[in-house]
Amino acid sequence: MEQHRNSVQQRIRLGVITWVVFLVGVRLLILQPERCGNVTAAEVRAAAATTVDWLVANQASDGEWLYRYDADADRNLGGYNTTRHAGLTFSLYSAADAGLAGALQAADLGSVWLRERVIEAGGGVAVDEPGASAVPIGASALWVVALGERRLVTGENIHDELLVGLGRFLESQIEPSGAVSERWDRGSDRLVSGAYSEFFTGEAYFALARLERILPGQGFGASADRIGRYLALDRDDAEDRFPPVSDHWAAYGLAETAFWRPLSQVEHDYAVRLGDIFGPQVRYAAQRTESWFTHRTRGRQTLGAGLGTLGEGVTSLWLLTQLDPGSPDLEEVAAERASCVAGLMVERQIDPVEAMEFKNPARVAGAWFQFGVTQMDDQQHTLSALLRTLPVLDPAV
Repeated sequence: MEQHRNSVQQRIRLGVITWVVFLVGVRLLILQPERCGNVTAAEVRAAAATTVDWLVANQASDGEWLYRYDADADRNLGGYNTTRHAGLTFSLYSAADAGLAGALQAADLGSVWLRERVIEAGGGVAVDEPGASAVPIGASALWVVALGERRLVTGENIHDELLVGLGRFLESQIEPSGAVSERWDRGSDRLVSGAYSEFFTGEAYFALARLERILPGQGFGASADRIGRYLALDRDDAEDRFPPVSDHWAAYGLAETAFWRPLSQVEHDYAVRLGDIFGPQVRYAAQRTESWFTHRTRGRQTLGAGLGTLGEGVTSLWLLTQLDPGSPDLEEVAAERASCVAGLMVERQIDPVEAMEFKNPARVAGAWFQFGVTQMDDQQHTLSALLRTLPVLDPAV
């Protein structure tokens, strides 16, 4: 009898120990704390202004920006990307809308650089990629967004003809299914069928939705809707994308569409699915600190560009809730996640005081680094995310 009692007690102790170890393991490895930090609209605006200062200081006279830089070695690592150049031009026009000094001039100089690369293509015009037989469409799409932003900021219509031409080119890239080819073939003046980019489709969607907003009556809205339906219903399966694409550009497109019509149920459902993608990614990023433990269980901190795209995604969903009364269920979680991302960005940005510890402070202050290296799109996406968080934190902005 005594032996049986001891055996039962041992099993109970073993069971308790097993559950304790399991729960501790879950707490340490899965349910790690988020470190978002508290951030104010004033702090976010100051971080955005410092980013603009970096972009102004690191832009050449022809409009090109420093692309990739090693702060420890004070070395320009070279390379360039036309699509990111166009995206950064958009970010700076958005900064001009926020009244940040130097942003409009830097963005206009960036547009001059793009204007010099315009060619006839697909029944309209496109931003060329010199030396490439097949031209990526991303730069054309993001320049549409950028020039559209400029029009909204300044009220000037001086680029309307160019915008229409870029829009016609983008329309020529849409396949019957609503899929968007990532490349235009120079030799045949046709899209490259079956070639798709993870993000160019969302960029084209955003661009055409913006054109419908600023230049209604040109038919761009119908083209945007074709792409939007494909993104919402077919893209991930048709292009064999798993996990589903964390598409911040598609979130931009949904919010842009809400400026000129209410979303359909299909589009609203897609917005919710995007929120279900962005949310866990934000939580994971907030758990990645520079401690030895999180290095081993979560990896290195997220790139500035990656963190910025999450901010762009959740702020776009938040904006959607302000524009479309059919989307209130996204508002609270989008606002909370946007605030978290902004806190991470402000914390991880190199401020002017910290920059003095480096060999070339002007190339460091206002930027985001990983392994001592920053890239142009680290500033592009974080700047846009910071700016789009301002009305989330302060509705008076």
